[in-house]
Amino acid sequence: MKFLLGITCFLLSLQLAFCQHLSKDDAIADLTFLRDNIEKYNPALKVYKPNFHVASTGIIDAINQDEISLNAYFTYISQICALSDEGHFALGNWSDTVHNGIPQNKFKYLPVTIKVIDNDLYVWRDYSLKPVMNQGDKIISINGLNAEDILSRLRLATPADGEITTYADQIINLSFPWTYYFYIDQKDQFQIKYQNSPEEPILETNIKALTREEQVNSYKALNLSSKPQEESIDDFYELHFKEDHALLKLKSFDIQLIKKYGIHSRDFYQEIFTSLENHHINSLVIDIRDNTGGRNEFADDMVPYIMKGTTNDPFLKKSISWSGKERVYKIPKKSSHAFTGIIYVLVNGRTFSAGSTLARYLKEYGDAIVIGTETGTRYEGFTAGSKEYISLPHSSINIGIPRFHLLFPVSQKQTTTNRGLLPDYPIKASIQDLIDEKDLAYEQALKLISLE
Repeated sequence: MKFLLGITCFLLSLQLAFCQHLSKDDAIADLTFLRDNIEKYNPALKVYKPNFHVASTGIIDAINQDEISLNAYFTYISQICALSDEGHFALGNWSDTVHNGIPQNKFKYLPVTIKVIDNDLYVWRDYSLKPVMNQGDKIISINGLNAEDILSRLRLATPADGEITTYADQIINLSFPWTYYFYIDQKDQFQIKYQNSPEEPILETNIKALTREEQVNSYKALNLSSKPQEESIDDFYELHFKEDHALLKLKSFDIQLIKKYGIHSRDFYQEIFTSLENHHINSLVIDIRDNTGGRNEFADDMVPYIMKGTTNDPFLKKSISWSGKERVYKIPKKSSHAFTGIIYVLVNGRTFSAGSTLARYLKEYGDAIVIGTETGTRYEGFTAGSKEYISLPHSSINIGIPRFHLLFPVSQKQTTTNRGLLPDYPIKASIQDLIDEKDLAYEQALKLISLE
């Protein structure tokens, strides 16, 4: 029976590879299956998105064409996942029918990377065969669609927590060329209107779509390649002692790095905070920008070392599974090596999941001064942990649905709903700041340290 099922799935995926379309009935069946499974496995859906069923059903009911393209179908999938207001989704993979044309050089797509600032798009790299746009040029429109509308459509298809746009925008920064292909259009030619600066006239260029291999070759021709850095424990963390402060960079809590370097969270933090104590550090900058999480203990086990006093919180956090099983994590005891000075924490939209959990702990229990942009994960709780992978019946595309609700105690320090950790000192970098590689958040921390 399993063999026959495997053959059926293979034939379905093979058929899709050739036709690149689904019938209306098949698409509706898959999207309904997806909606029902999100409702089944996401235990926080009724808490954070009570109107999910109505909103997702509205997308399904609006399908009226007899056939829909695979890209339109995938857009509906992504929009329904995004409607759940959770960022911990997995939307297929590079081997499925929607995506595999990218690594296999079958699809040609927009050879331009971008940076999102507010509702504007700026050129980061032009990988076209004859590049004319410069880094920092503002994109006005692509094929007649203005930049704000492009960004709006991409955000609608990017799962993110609550009303947080910083995380979605970071994802768009990293994936713009192919998400534009999946969610906007699949043209062979792009008419781009752009502007060098607000005072300059609007210019226009036409560039051809390129395969991934062609874009890589164009990248090399621009002499942008650099030697890959050797892997080291610096990929996980860095600790630097400066004249008037220490800088701790926690870059990732990824399980593969943890295993590779044999890092144990409790020993790791005990060694770091003992070292800070021995160096008589009074100001500590903890940089968790771009830390998208991983192992939760690397957030939880720092708490004893950052506690400033007692707390009335009844628990550190709760975990509630899709099946209703609940686990309560107790508030830990303060360590004898707890840091007694001022903590500054640097965050951004890719401070996500366990990285964002640590940012919350630093605010709640360490009285940290937060600098940067809004974190990517909902402050009061979110759905994460392991995922339940489902295979959509008519396309065999695998979707990972988060299935553990992580819930924090009610906060008195930030009383928002559906927002990430909001900085005490918001940082807004211009495109020129990014080009010049200015670290405005760290500069702000240094200013505050100088005033202590």
